[in-house]
Amino acid sequence: MNSSVLFVFVLGVLLGVLRAADLALGTDAATGLCVVGSVWWRYLALGIVVLAAVLVGRKAGKKVEAVRSRQPLAGVLAFVGAVSFLAAAGVQFALGAAAGVSGFVRVILECACSVWLSTMGRCWLSLNDWKKPFGGLYLAVAGSLLFYWNVLMRFMENSSSWHRVQPTAAVWQALAALVFLAALARALHVLQPGNAKTLCAAGLAAFVLCLCWQLPRVVVLLTGIGWAAPAVWAEIFAEIGLCCVGGIGAACAAACANSQT
Repeated sequence: MNSSVLFVFVLGVLLGVLRAADLALGTDAATGLCVVGSVWWRYLALGIVVLAAVLVGRKAGKKVEAVRSRQPLAGVLAFVGAVSFLAAAGVQFALGAAAGVSGFVRVILECACSVWLSTMGRCWLSLNDWKKPFGGLYLAVAGSLLFYWNVLMRFMENSSSWHRVQPTAAVWQALAALVFLAALARALHVLQPGNAKTLCAAGLAAFVLCLCWQLPRVVVLLTGIGWAAPAVWAEIFAEIGLCCVGGIGAACAAACANSQT
């Protein structure tokens, strides 16, 4: 594995450990407000690791053809993500959360994202020669619109302060997922010079934001007393899906960086 990419992976794991400790010891579970230390130290740590990921990705990306071949890890994560987003949509539909316009649109987009991820998973796990994913660029765009919608909803429905880290970081996570999936779609369907660098940088940024930063939050939800509430499961499934997108980003970035020139 490329040593620079490995360095980002280590930084991401360290960030995840620090985030887990912060959620356990430095954040009020009821309000989400920081109770130990300044909130700006959280943003500084996250910003430094994301910046390192982007800079390393821009330098390490070599050949994008690697993502148009068998990638078992990315394939498994794509299927897990597809199931998670489909489950999130199902829970919301069962609870009546899809009755409103915004909830209905989100459920539809989660289903579209699930279809695209399952298509990608099938392609990456296939033992046969690589074939373009079903639906082409149109399905890829439809599958990534979920995160564009999430960004809009965060701005319209959640007027939180900077002192609540999770809602603020959620906007950046949705943007990172959107940029990565757009870069992946372009790498698969629109062959252009520079795709490898863009995909590698976006993949590493998604790894840091969507997996390393988010996974401790998923663990907290699963181990907390609120997990038994049916409404929480929609959030848990959606966040597991987001973690899978981050993992796919890491797998794609490693594949691009490992390609031989």
